Amino acid sequence: MNPRFSFINGGRVRGLHAGRAAAATLALLASVTPASWALADTPKAPAPSNAAPAELVIPKSVFIIPGTPQDGKDPFYPRSVRVYASSVIVNTNTQVAAVPTVELHLNGISGTAARPLAIINNRTFELGEEGELNSAGSRTRLRVLEIKPDFIVVQVAGERRILRLRPGI
Repeated sequence: MNPRFSFINGGRVRGLHAGRAAAATLALLASVTPASWALADTPKAPAPSNAAPAELVIPKSVFIIPGTPQDGKDPFYPRSVRVYASSVIVNTNTQVAAVPTVELHLNGISGTAARPLAIINNRTFELGEEGELNSAGSRTRLRVLEIKPDFIVVQVAGERRILRLRPGI
């Protein structure tokens, strides 16, 4: 048999590793001393009781907005200075009459003499008609007041405008 291999036969360890197995057993027995037995006798945690557990107090978080860069900075945008800007109250209740700057183009005049039509920004209007035009991303309400053979008069935001046909049309 090869002495390098060990096996158990009849309760005995044979082979080259028999000495190592005995040394490991002795080391294990040496680690179990009366001092380690004393640890086994230590009292354990008390048994659970029916008493209500002590209430856990959760601290509240407090966030203070810094007034200057020395007081602190925004953790998400550390290079931002917007948190240090003073708050300014803007009064938005004032009524400002905004004059629309809508470009109106008279594209053509058509229809009959009894029912004339004007084409403004590619939309057809008749005399007295009121409607909305989309121009430069804004909506403008206008009303056609007069339609003549070469010009029209419209009212836009309370202001009267005269739109003329381009020469040659």
